[in-house]
Amino acid sequence: MPRAFLQVVSCILLFFCVHSFAASHVLAPITPPKFDEQKALLGKELFFDTELSPSGTLSCEKCHNLYWNLSGTSKKNVKISVGSQVSPPTALNSALNFIFFKNGEIKDLEEQVKRSLTGENQLGSEPKFLTRKVNQNPVYKQKFLEIYGEDATFENITDALVNFEKALVTPNAKFDKFIGGDANALNEDEKHGFELFKKIGCINCHSGVNLGANLYYELKFDSGEGGQAGRYKVPSLRNIEKTAPYLYSGELADLKEALKIIAKKRINYNLSDEQTQALYKFLLTLSGEKPEILK
Repeated sequence: MPRAFLQVVSCILLFFCVHSFAASHVLAPITPPKFDEQKALLGKELFFDTELSPSGTLSCEKCHNLYWNLSGTSKKNVKISVGSQVSPPTALNSALNFIFFKNGEIKDLEEQVKRSLTGENQLGSEPKFLTRKVNQNPVYKQKFLEIYGEDATFENITDALVNFEKALVTPNAKFDKFIGGDANALNEDEKHGFELFKKIGCINCHSGVNLGANLYYELKFDSGEGGQAGRYKVPSLRNIEKTAPYLYSGELADLKEALKIIAKKRINYNLSDEQTQALYKFLLTLSGEKPEILK
């Protein structure tokens, strides 16, 4: 039976990639979104502040580390309940997503921030608790008055964090320069990896400006991804070399190993060592520059 036919059948059986927006399939260089710098800097302070959690020990940064290896995620899985762990998605370039969270249920950046602040498996802080903690801090209180013209509210706390997320983009990756028109930005090995990426079907789901994170797939007949069938957001491949561990279960630490397993599970394709190396070299071109706000 022809390989191409098997790939089509396996895609139909294993998952259905679904559009969030028609534009999400278009490959394009990263264009930093507009944001208010003062609000973003205030959001940065809030992002790192453990006092905003009920325990006084957690912050957004605990799961989305922005300084080690420029990953925007965690080196280790994060325990969210008894017997349940997750590998947090990167916060970098998240402002360019159309859908958020593991199952893609949130479709707005502001709502993503609100859920991250209040969710039981997130920061777990109630809006009233957050606003009280922020307003009790005289430095925060003064900054909110200067920037927003009022005391801190759940809405303007959210807005500050939204502006900070918008500042967390990693532009000018080699791949951005290549698709922006610089044919020499990639070497021949990297170009070969990109052609393979398209040829075997990776691009069908890993597309858009983030090469993923704007589509979800339905896992019908496979018990992978932590053993749970259901809907999963396709992860972004931006800075993928730095965002281990891989899969939602965080069970794979090696990117090349992850490539082989995912290719087999998702498109029923057995990658050779040579093909794996080619894809790996291409993926390295997706690492961008450190956001200005983190310098």
